[in-house]
Amino acid sequence: GPDVSLYSPQALERGRLVAAAGDCVVCHTAPGGAANAGGFGLETPFGTIYSTNITPDNETGIGRWSYAAFERAMRHGIHQDGRQLYPAFPYTAFAKLSDGDLQALYGYLMSQPAVKAKAPETQLAFPYNLRPAMAGWNLLFHDATPFKADPARSAEWNRGAYLVEGAGHCAACHSPRNALGAEKTGIHYLGGGEAEGWTAPALNQLAGGKLPWSREELYQYLRTGFSARHGVAAGPMAPVIHGLAQLPEADVRAMATYLMERG
Repeated sequence: GPDVSLYSPQALERGRLVAAAGDCVVCHTAPGGAANAGGFGLETPFGTIYSTNITPDNETGIGRWSYAAFERAMRHGIHQDGRQLYPAFPYTAFAKLSDGDLQALYGYLMSQPAVKAKAPETQLAFPYNLRPAMAGWNLLFHDATPFKADPARSAEWNRGAYLVEGAGHCAACHSPRNALGAEKTGIHYLGGGEAEGWTAPALNQLAGGKLPWSREELYQYLRTGFSARHGVAAGPMAPVIHGLAQLPEADVRAMATYLMERG
């Protein structure tokens, strides 16, 4: 593990905001459990996948993880012990994070209270229990290239794209998936999906449809969870709004700009 004293308060605050954008605590906290201590059951078509303990506990968490091991998990979906992680952990999006944001996130997580808590083992039915097969899945569906800005777009648009496609991993819920559980891309990207039994609406046609969004309406919804014309954030979206509320206003406006202008 790291010497957390090497991280400045500014770096730790940056890591906190990356964690908030990624809603780490939502999926890594079991009902009634300690924050980030794992054990939350993610229902998938292939079975229940339990989140891991990401507190810096040496035995049950990531306390003994080097930054290199952490980066490999975030970019390539490979655990410290070498086993393949399931993409219910959205490393397919986290791979887009910058080196600076990953370093800050690592420092922040390592500076939090260590909680000794062993999460339930994920036991999927055959053949989904064959973790080495995930290497082939990654070859087919995973691009570990960090985010690259589009020089033809504004700085605000690119910041929004970085947050939506990377830490925010919006496509994890708002894109449909194929038979092997991979997010569909291209014209299907952000075309609507499912999350915890809820329908996640399409985000690629926000300016059109029967009840079109304006950029200001979308910003207010992402910032507060409420829109007079579109309703209240509920279900899995509610904790997302709680995370976004911690981000700077400029970041949330950037996300609204990207979502409005890409569709």
